[in-house]
Amino acid sequence: MRIGNRLGGSVLWSIVVMISAPWALGAVATERVAQVPLGGSLSGQSGDRQFGVYVPTSFGGQLTLATNSGTIGKITGPDGKERRNGQEVGMNQQGWYSFEVTGAEKPYRVETSFVQVGQSDRKVWNFYYWPTKSDAIHEPWAGGNGRVDTMRAYGDDEMVATPGGYIAPGQDIVRAGPNGILETPVAAGDDSTWFPNQYDDLTFRGADGTIYATPAPMLKYDQLFNSSARSWEAANSQNHDIQRWPGHCLGGAVASILLSEPNPAPGSGLTKDELKALWAELGENHLNHQIGEYANEMPAGPPRPGYDPCDSSTAKFHNMIETHIRGNRKALLANLRAFPPRGTVNEVWNHGVGKYTATYHAIPGKGPRAVRLEVALEGNSGSSLNGQDDKPRVCNYEYTLVYGLDGRVDLNNIAGNDWISVGGEAQYAPLNILQVTLTRWAGHNPYVTEANVRSLDLSNGGGVGRTFAGAPPQFRPVGNYEAGRPAIASNRAGDINSANGDTSSLQPRRGLFRMFGR
Repeated sequence: MRIGNRLGGSVLWSIVVMISAPWALGAVATERVAQVPLGGSLSGQSGDRQFGVYVPTSFGGQLTLATNSGTIGKITGPDGKERRNGQEVGMNQQGWYSFEVTGAEKPYRVETSFVQVGQSDRKVWNFYYWPTKSDAIHEPWAGGNGRVDTMRAYGDDEMVATPGGYIAPGQDIVRAGPNGILETPVAAGDDSTWFPNQYDDLTFRGADGTIYATPAPMLKYDQLFNSSARSWEAANSQNHDIQRWPGHCLGGAVASILLSEPNPAPGSGLTKDELKALWAELGENHLNHQIGEYANEMPAGPPRPGYDPCDSSTAKFHNMIETHIRGNRKALLANLRAFPPRGTVNEVWNHGVGKYTATYHAIPGKGPRAVRLEVALEGNSGSSLNGQDDKPRVCNYEYTLVYGLDGRVDLNNIAGNDWISVGGEAQYAPLNILQVTLTRWAGHNPYVTEANVRSLDLSNGGGVGRTFAGAPPQFRPVGNYEAGRPAIASNRAGDINSANGDTSSLQPRRGLFRMFGR
């Protein structure tokens, strides 16, 4: 038995030595490899030597290595294959990248950078959000006399201030009535504002009597299809509350994600902006959108270094953009909240988001899978009309998070995450970011149909059936076209004619819906 025990002990120690030997060799090899932080540098190096840098994400990106003396040799990825400096590393290639610096003539510094760009295959196009705020006569915002100078309302316009009484700067005096057309002339001392509405006439009369040509998407639609979309929209969607600015940014953003940029048939007589407006109406009903994965109800902040309620959202937010925009090359829907510097936390700005650029930095003192990211997120413009503001909204976010060994954002390891800051055209963290998987194109207005709008759009089904290939019609103004047509009843409740302009009893058709921040 004693002999057996001794023999067993000898065999056991042999096995231990055999198992330990590769580990010992690995330890020696690792000791010779200097680790360079991702997105950082390592100074005071000398002689020819090996370096390693860890890439934590499986979604790829561009790895660039640099030194101020000597030459960077072959770069080997975790799969054992060679990589070119400054090129994409490829998908599912998270892990260590090794390289050698040779021929340095002085103490040198090695630097690394890693940048990941995500971009959807279909570019999200810019649109206008078409507010439902009614046109109005109001006291000038600056330089006014503080008095109501317009003494009465014309047509079905609504007087909402006391004639001759005191009024604060910017407050409404007369608002358009149920027909949506401001018919009252502006008295000297008062001012007026035109809001681009879906229910507009062909022209608008300015405060000085000048006549301006205006977009009129639903009026033109009515004359193409012999319908009453404009009068229905005016009677049922107008917002008279100057503290709220609902519109069609949800519908416009969804359309910009799922459709090719609209191109009106020549015979339709529509501009591109007017055709986009009709798609925005079809997409405005939030009940018709099917949502897949999402990050929702993210605290507004604004974020700051150290603990704050936004920190727990960094992982799920970045996972959404990396998985869908970079991985699946699909655009997302996001409520990016208000613009700086004076935006408020409850403002809603829905955008199509189709591109981001993320710059990676290792976090000193933490493992290689913990990173700090600088992200420039590009949303489309929701205020692009007549070629103005035809540029993306760029929101800058800085936050930390941890990747798992599989190269995906670790959604469970969030205790140490930190949403550090927002910048650029962001004042707050976004409310949400959503994957729209499907939609039924049916808005609130019963007269605007998908079949009709598609027939006008050469980019999204036009050319089938009625093609509008001939000359466009001569469109008529509201007073001419709608004369003798049945009036559309309004479903707006409450007294909107009170002298103080109180609209608290109104029940506008577009209520608050948290998934879309409406």
